[in-house]
Amino acid sequence: MIRKSILMSAAALGALTAPAFAETGEAAAQQVEVIRVTTQFREQSLADVPVNVTAFDAELIDRLDIRNLEDMAAFTPGLVVQEQSPNNTGYSLRGITTDSGDTFAESRVAVFQDGVSITRSRGSYVELFDIERLEVAKGPQPTLFGRGALIGGINIIQRKAEDTSSAQVYGATGNLDQTEIGGYINARVTDGAGLRISGVRRSRDGHIDNLLGGTLQGRDVTALRAVFSAELVEGLDLDLIANWQVDTGPGTSFKSGTLAPAGGDTNPFTPAGMFTFPGFENDMGLGLDRTVWGLTGLVDYRINDALTLSSITGYREFDSVEVFDPIGGGISFINFAEDARGRQLSQEFRLSYDAGGRISAVGGLAWFYEAGTQRIPLIANEATVQAFFVNQGAFGNPAGIAALLGVPVSAITSLSNPFGFSIAALAGGQGFVPLGTYQEESANSGRTEAFDVFGEITLQATDRLSFTAGVRYTGEDKRTSGYGAALAGPNRVNFAPFLVLPGTPNGATQTQEASFDDFTWRLVAAYEVSDSLNTWISYARGRRPDVLALDTGSPTFFSTAPAELVDSYEAGAFLTLDRGTVSGSIFYSEYENFQSSVFDPFTGQFGPSNAGEATQYGLELQASYAVTDRVEMFATYAYNMATFNDTSNGQAQALAGNRFRYSPEHSASVGVRAELFSNNLGSLSFLPAYSWQSHIFFDNNNQRFAGVRQDAYGLLRARLRFDAADERWYGEVFGSNLTDEQYLIDAGNTGAAFGLPTFIAGSPRLYGVRLGVNF
Repeated sequence: MIRKSILMSAAALGALTAPAFAETGEAAAQQVEVIRVTTQFREQSLADVPVNVTAFDAELIDRLDIRNLEDMAAFTPGLVVQEQSPNNTGYSLRGITTDSGDTFAESRVAVFQDGVSITRSRGSYVELFDIERLEVAKGPQPTLFGRGALIGGINIIQRKAEDTSSAQVYGATGNLDQTEIGGYINARVTDGAGLRISGVRRSRDGHIDNLLGGTLQGRDVTALRAVFSAELVEGLDLDLIANWQVDTGPGTSFKSGTLAPAGGDTNPFTPAGMFTFPGFENDMGLGLDRTVWGLTGLVDYRINDALTLSSITGYREFDSVEVFDPIGGGISFINFAEDARGRQLSQEFRLSYDAGGRISAVGGLAWFYEAGTQRIPLIANEATVQAFFVNQGAFGNPAGIAALLGVPVSAITSLSNPFGFSIAALAGGQGFVPLGTYQEESANSGRTEAFDVFGEITLQATDRLSFTAGVRYTGEDKRTSGYGAALAGPNRVNFAPFLVLPGTPNGATQTQEASFDDFTWRLVAAYEVSDSLNTWISYARGRRPDVLALDTGSPTFFSTAPAELVDSYEAGAFLTLDRGTVSGSIFYSEYENFQSSVFDPFTGQFGPSNAGEATQYGLELQASYAVTDRVEMFATYAYNMATFNDTSNGQAQALAGNRFRYSPEHSASVGVRAELFSNNLGSLSFLPAYSWQSHIFFDNNNQRFAGVRQDAYGLLRARLRFDAADERWYGEVFGSNLTDEQYLIDAGNTGAAFGLPTFIAGSPRLYGVRLGVNF
């Protein structure tokens, strides 16, 4: 019989799901089901796994209407997912953020799709549909998860094919011209083999109008998947998975907080003024054009009852171009684009041992190759640039800017220029004659080849006490290249070697290579206090790999950021009740060589910076409980305090006492599934859920600009759903952000480098109806 789930690869996590209960209270008290997982590459009850895990099975994903990673984060204590666009997504786990698009950047939060790393920022955001489980493991997971899992990992586990025939189709419509159509077809190929084709198309207009035409912050995505699953011979299982996704949404609303567009204001929740230069980047206009595709092969061979050999093979490519106005003032000032491309190939072999005795173990080898390019072209209106920056001191010509924008001069003199110089001063005092538009371009490329050896062993010292120790060795060869120059031709201005982007002599490509290696480890002690209460303590060393960065402020054009290290101590417990479960942990972490970035006004770029040492502590809790046979509840809570230390090696730190960005001190969520009635026609359920977080900062420099802080807010979502008694169809009314809460998902952005911070509004109230049919 074909398997319905497989042992996962190095990203395999635990899972937490709502318990199943029988129809009577007496029976329910005996049938709390705790899902079995393979976090440590052997099948265990989640209650026995010494990792803090939040996870969602297919039922819970459906109950909470989770259709993207942001939805998932709202109900995951300690996780924030910030999506400016599918091309520019940030992941913050316990306040540790990964969001850089540089090809040489390394991740802190690992993202996996069926055990294959998809962590590279510009290709990591994938649409959620036909999902078996979503799992988030918190805390360093070095020995089994591998490179990039400094503070944890996210694993997206897709449904595999079955050797039965079934199908589903669903569609939805709603406000802002929301449309959705999706489904799957699962076909039996033969005994023990099946083919599953699934897909989804989702689109909606943007929720911010662009005063210069169109809308902003919309969605337009099409995604398809094909899965072939088979038990080739007894004990040999195979899954072949192909994924393909295209995103072509409208532009991002970088709404200026200082420059009001004509006919508008500086409120981030009202219409914006996003300008695009005709002809720029093949006249693409504002917006995104991104394609991501990949192939995955999973093989499990059960050698005998104790040994299993697993192979995980992955190939993946992404190709994206995004054009944006970083100023958002509704004027012909400047446009950027990002042309990012990447490909990767990975192979892992793993041997797991579990004979049911006192010792179990896993060991393996992993190889990872990645190559990518990031090209950043820029186009600017020289007249506007001259008005802002040239001829009259630190902030250019206030009268000229005021005339250009049609505002009082006082509105301009109140602004500040963080560059601290004028472009004329950079060019030796010479002015220039406007030539129309000016263009320049910078680019970086990175190549990484990594080889890992890892192993972990568990000793069952007594019937209730066990010890686990694991270690991983990682070796990496890296190559970084890059260039930056003004473009030749009639639109080139000769008053300076570059305007904003980093420059290299005569625009020549610079290249550097380096090699790094290191060990990481994990130690765990677990104790079963009773049949219903399991506890554990752990110590782990996490590592964000060394970064070989293009740095035009350096005489060699490169700089090396040493590996970011974390020593984390954690204690957790899992309690199984008669009608539910409660789990959680407390943690304390110390960081060394915390990698940040600092704007250099003399190169016009953000360069790598060692922000020194930081400390973090907190707790995370999650629970599910059946109040009655018809009402189930779940709740989560997280407390997280992550700050930069006052000193590092006896020296005062620049960010001393500051909070980590995207790191709420408190966050919580609660949800209910209430069955309102059930009869021979079907059942009607009400499914409300609420998530809340305290204030956050958008920048590690918590005082960098006005509006750097988002105050506390909460989001309410709900569904009213009818399921037919024969499970052949369902219909529902759904809504998110039902109170129409106004909140920001980001602030500062590229415009902050010009002294003109911009702000991106979160989604408003969305609602609609959905109908699904099963075959």
